[in-house]
Amino acid sequence: MENCICKSNRLKFDSMTKAITPTTVNEIFQKIIDNDFSDLDGLAVYASIPVPQHLLNEIIEAALQGHRNIEYCRVSMGEQNRISINVKTTRWPWPLNVKVWIFKSVDLAPSPRIRALLENNVLLGKLGSFFKALPEGVKLYGEQIVIDVEAFLQTEQQKKFLELVKSIEIQTEKGRLIFDVQIRIDG
Repeated sequence: MENCICKSNRLKFDSMTKAITPTTVNEIFQKIIDNDFSDLDGLAVYASIPVPQHLLNEIIEAALQGHRNIEYCRVSMGEQNRISINVKTTRWPWPLNVKVWIFKSVDLAPSPRIRALLENNVLLGKLGSFFKALPEGVKLYGEQIVIDVEAFLQTEQQKKFLELVKSIEIQTEKGRLIFDVQIRIDG
């Protein structure tokens, strides 16, 4: 460490050393993305991602911003993949409490789809689908709700990251949703 002075766990590089700046790091990551992650051939990641209920509600709120038919939507995580959804739509005078059972496996082809079964308010769900009250990317087929994850992604980078995902399994605990994800880069 000839070229740096260490003080209170901070490094200060002298003028002889080229420091890596955030712009340079960003450029490196952008190059990796632009090359479809081919520089990381053979990468395998297995992750369990616990998403607390409050964070999931923030994500839902952001995704629904500007949606003309839904005033608010809040989810509560239960055990055994049971979720309670409180939703208020402009097309119905009262808030709805919808209970769903979410499938453990996420269907990845042709784009990731999360599936759930309506456990109550099936008729209202069908009416909501008929009157196009559901957001783009959310469809109802009989008693099954299908959420197309890609419909909620906003950038090409997010879509490229999603293409790396090889499998996703979902489980719930009280107050959180857990994604078990496998990411692989095969050149």
